[in-house]
Amino acid sequence: MKFKTVVITKKKLIIAVVGILFLGGIITAVSLIPPKTANVFNYQNEIYEDILAEGLPNNNEKTFSLKDFAKKILGFDIENPETIISEYSSVFDGTTSQTEQENTGEEIAEENTELGEEQTEQTPDTVQEEVPMPDKSQICTANNLKLNNATTYNVDVNALCAEEFSINTDADGPKVLVVHTHTTECYDGDQMNGETERNTDASMNVVAVGDEICRVLEENGIKTVHDTTYHDYPSYQGSYTRALSTIETQLKSNPTIEIVLDVHRDAFIYSDGSKLAVTCEENGISTAQVMLVVGTNSMGLWHENWQENLKFAAKIQNAAEIMYPGVMRPINLRKERFNEHMTKGSLILEVGSNGNTLAQAKEGGKDVARAIAAVLNAK
Repeated sequence: MKFKTVVITKKKLIIAVVGILFLGGIITAVSLIPPKTANVFNYQNEIYEDILAEGLPNNNEKTFSLKDFAKKILGFDIENPETIISEYSSVFDGTTSQTEQENTGEEIAEENTELGEEQTEQTPDTVQEEVPMPDKSQICTANNLKLNNATTYNVDVNALCAEEFSINTDADGPKVLVVHTHTTECYDGDQMNGETERNTDASMNVVAVGDEICRVLEENGIKTVHDTTYHDYPSYQGSYTRALSTIETQLKSNPTIEIVLDVHRDAFIYSDGSKLAVTCEENGISTAQVMLVVGTNSMGLWHENWQENLKFAAKIQNAAEIMYPGVMRPINLRKERFNEHMTKGSLILEVGSNGNTLAQAKEGGKDVARAIAAVLNAK
């Protein structure tokens, strides 16, 4: 900010006084004009009257002081030097200018608006209504299930969905095992470690999604074991071999387990650097889509039960589409085995992608878990 210094010399003061006396004469002359003439003057010179009114006393004022008149014209009191400075610099003014008051008002209004926005943002998400679970007849009746088939096998996924399920759901003990071959896979915005997109914090990676899946299954009466062993850290190489060892150990410890869900996060980076996000909306809640991956014996590895796994996937897919239309991506039938040979109900669940948020992935995990519960509890 620049400050303007005004020096009042004797010469300037004399000129100011002469000007004041001159204007005083004008005031006296105007007061002598007959009312009709004055009205004509005011009408024909309305703009000029308004300009003069800025410095002339108001007609309603009872007294007139030459000193007050000079203060209006010059903008400061010649008997008070501080007013000379304050006229040219608001820094020294003891009052708040109208502009400053308006700005303050706008800032308060903006703060109130921001507070309102913050309060809106902090309002809990729309509570998802409990969707009724379909019965066995509905789950087994599929007409348009989508399948991306990377194998040479000719399969009818809709027909498989209608077949009886071979898993025994009545045995006492844990029924489901949730594992993570790529345990450190995490989501967008959660401090991904460079291009590897990994995070060893279990609250930030797919383990957190697995927690939601297990919680929903347990709430629906399905006993579940969640093994959070890290199979891809510190070395990514050999993840599936280490995961297989974990699955074998858990099946020996819990022989009632017939379903193994390997929870992953999909990933794809476009040429512009953006990441794949697979999203839908469920009751106003942004939700990550889920893809069921079914392995086969196409590469020569033993896996005689892959069609049972595909049957299980078809039923989950159909139940989810009934309950949460749009939440499922097409089933992905692959040549690789992916450790799915260990039970007749083994699947990979790709919950969201690297462009999705963890919150979205948790929502997708809860949806697919309820669909799984519907299939296992169907009567």
